[in-house]
Amino acid sequence: MSDEKTREKVIIHTSLTGIIANLFLVGFKMAVGFVSGSIAVILDAINNLSDALSSIITIIGIRLAAKKPDAKHPMGYGRVEYLSALIVSALVLYAGITSLIESIKKIIHPDAVDYSLVSLIIIGAAVIVKFLLGRYVSAQGKKADMAVRQRRNSEANRTCMESESRQ
Repeated sequence: MSDEKTREKVIIHTSLTGIIANLFLVGFKMAVGFVSGSIAVILDAINNLSDALSSIITIIGIRLAAKKPDAKHPMGYGRVEYLSALIVSALVLYAGITSLIESIKKIIHPDAVDYSLVSLIIIGAAVIVKFLLGRYVSAQGKKADMAVRQRRNSEANRTCMESESRQ
């Protein structure tokens, strides 16, 4: 399997794992947020939803970028990956601005928040899940990057050897 195929497979698998974990977190945090009346927890659930959407966009982008060159795009579709990253960035920016606006509204007009023991346990579990997900995604990112770097290093070494052999 080529390095690019390995990278694509790692990214898609990691993104699917992130989608599943984040959708579970959305459900838990929305429930806790509405029961406790905490806008912070609700906004955190929306943040998890934007993370899941970002992963979906990443999968679409990586699939489109892997398409082979054709008559319409003789240089290939690799730049689609940059476009999908731009879309993810816009989504994160929108979620951040929305959170800021809602938080300011709650500061100006505060509501009483009631955190039960169950709510706190669920929030604690969500923190642990998000921490573990972050470590997993980081490790998978290094794994995907490693394959690309190894290929580039071998190409650089081959080029260097070819250059040396000509002299």
